[in-house]
Amino acid sequence: MTTQIIKLNLIPGGIHPIVYASQYDNQTNALVFELYNGATPYAVASGVAVLISGTKPDKTGFSYAAASASGNVAYVNVTQQMTAVAGDVLCELRLRTESQIIGSLNFILRVERGALNDDSVLSDTDIPLIEQAVDIAANLADYIQTAEDSAATAVQMAATATDAATRSETINTNVEGIYNQLTDATTDATQAATAANAAAASLSNLSATANTLAEGAPATASYDIANKRFTFGIPRGATGASGVTTPLSGFFTMWVDPDTGNLYAASETDMSDYFDYDSETGNLYFITEDGN
Repeated sequence: MTTQIIKLNLIPGGIHPIVYASQYDNQTNALVFELYNGATPYAVASGVAVLISGTKPDKTGFSYAAASASGNVAYVNVTQQMTAVAGDVLCELRLRTESQIIGSLNFILRVERGALNDDSVLSDTDIPLIEQAVDIAANLADYIQTAEDSAATAVQMAATATDAATRSETINTNVEGIYNQLTDATTDATQAATAANAAAASLSNLSATANTLAEGAPATASYDIANKRFTFGIPRGATGASGVTTPLSGFFTMWVDPDTGNLYAASETDMSDYFDYDSETGNLYFITEDGN
């Protein structure tokens, strides 16, 4: 950084000091101002701000605070705005408090024109383009490697996507198969339930009758489809032999009339003391020795 020392006096008059700078300088030039009041050094009091202000040849201005101030010395860094326009820039160093301006010290910042403006268009054959081409060539290997890595990544991503699509298709096929199986099972269950309900309805309307056939006749069975009626023929069982019991007072014989089904008791003695017949109920009672 270049440092320039400039002496400024609070007493007006005389020739303004000239400070030199190059166009587009930015923070590369430091200005050190020594402040005097006549021949006496002027110390900047506490609470006093030091500002640098100026108007450029294009009639635009700037105003900045000094970097620092100590004793009778103020330090200012040259900014890009201060050197943006070539020519003489009328500047002042202003001392002020919050309520008033104590004094100002004037000087001229002479900005020398730069050889190349910031907005200049470089020719196609300019050396910077050649340097840029050399730089690109030097980094071409890195560019190629980056491109190859990107291509490999793209291939891997494509393979992953293809694999995912295949798995998805397999899953869809399995799900479709399971769905079809469930549909078939549901259909079979519905048909079975329908058949069971029909069978139950059919059985609920069935009826049956039974007829007694003569002893020794063959059993028969028939079904009336129109009326859903079973008819069974069951032969009468064979008549058993008459039983014989022996009462206390002698013999009597018990036998059944095969034509009427009546039960008879026959004895050579009077049996009225041993049997009692109830004509209202048809019950025949045997009387024991205790009279019951």
